[in-house]
Amino acid sequence: MKISRPSPSMVVSIIALVFAMTGTGIAAVNFATNAGAVDGKSAVADGASRSVAAGRLVATQRSGDEKGTIASRYLDPDLARGATSVFGKAYQVADNQTLAPEALGSIPGLGQLTASCTDQNGTAGKEDPGTTLVFANQSGDAVNFSRSVGTTAPELGALAAGAQHQFSIGGSNTFELHVERNCTNYFVKGVVRQDCRNTDNASCLVYWFSLATSG
Repeated sequence: MKISRPSPSMVVSIIALVFAMTGTGIAAVNFATNAGAVDGKSAVADGASRSVAAGRLVATQRSGDEKGTIASRYLDPDLARGATSVFGKAYQVADNQTLAPEALGSIPGLGQLTASCTDQNGTAGKEDPGTTLVFANQSGDAVNFSRSVGTTAPELGALAAGAQHQFSIGGSNTFELHVERNCTNYFVKGVVRQDCRNTDNASCLVYWFSLATSG
């Protein structure tokens, strides 16, 4: 049987079909390789080293207080040096007693701030809320210290290692606290308020925000 030569149009069709099939295969391989990638960049899990993460996407943290955010070690150090926090709590006055101190906040390498609520009125059933705040230097070294209440001039100085700075606010007022050591700063701006004074249901209210930065 004689086999005739394919026509020129048939040759062109076969060549086109081969290229089309080859291109589809390459596209399929590329798609499988880059599945789940964004702009061709695949992601690494939180916890990967910075060298491994270089040039790739980074997953957010799965748990902890920073859940859903990107860990600071992957960010520009100049943008990741500061941290803020807030606090707010009311303390019921115990008639003719002083409550145990309660932690308000702390910063590693500097120390801890606490507050206690006391009854300043010795008459039973007539409570006069007062708040005492204490900063304890837990840094192991002296720290620079500044504290002010209301519009009074700030108290400035150094606080020795292991020492405490205590101040009391007998009524309602604002306060500021600034502690520094080796370019690490802890700044607190807060409010102390006495509620229902001279009743049997009085309370101390403390609320503030803080900013911690390191150089």
